[in-house]
Amino acid sequence: MLLGIRSSGDYFISTFLFGVMFGIAASAAELERWQALLMSATSFTASGQFAALEFWQVPLPYGTIALSVALVSSRNILLGMAMTHHFDGHSLKRRITFLFLLNDPGVVTSYRLGSSIDRLGYVTGYGISMMVSWLSSTLLGLSAANYFAALDLGSIDFAGPLVIATMMMLFAKGSSARTAPWIVSGITALILFELGTVSYLVLLISVVTGVLTSIIQERRRHD
Repeated sequence: MLLGIRSSGDYFISTFLFGVMFGIAASAAELERWQALLMSATSFTASGQFAALEFWQVPLPYGTIALSVALVSSRNILLGMAMTHHFDGHSLKRRITFLFLLNDPGVVTSYRLGSSIDRLGYVTGYGISMMVSWLSSTLLGLSAANYFAALDLGSIDFAGPLVIATMMMLFAKGSSARTAPWIVSGITALILFELGTVSYLVLLISVVTGVLTSIIQERRRHD
């Protein structure tokens, strides 16, 4: 776990910057400070939280928000597939904690370290570091929102494809894990984005292609 915390420095900084952006955007959407902090503390998905802000109005369209966040966060299907066997033997309480702190860069970088490390502990430590960064930066963004009131704080449509592309590049740099699902998913996301595809379809289609690639690889390995 400590190794994950120590290794998260680069993403701690990038997460902090993204969290400041969310805090400013949440203030522009007229969320109360406690609402924005509660959202950051319970959902832990930057792109999903930005998606929710697009529909934040009175009355709240709960179904639309839930569907949008689910689609934008659908890349977690790939993360779950990569980590599922590491949850074996743990209690339900520990599994829920691990799942809550599951994060993209922690999973990706853990596979670059080989099979000798405690992968679940590494990803959890990484998640703790990112959670601290996310909450503190959200608070800073909320506090500094008045200074950025004149900025255009519309949705960040490229957030999802950018996350997948980042994961693709990290996997490609010396990972011992199977890289094809992430590479296919990232390339698909970038192509669809360039074609002007609606953002939620970019994420949905890219994740589906990654999952299908993973399934095909598994079937070929067992043939």
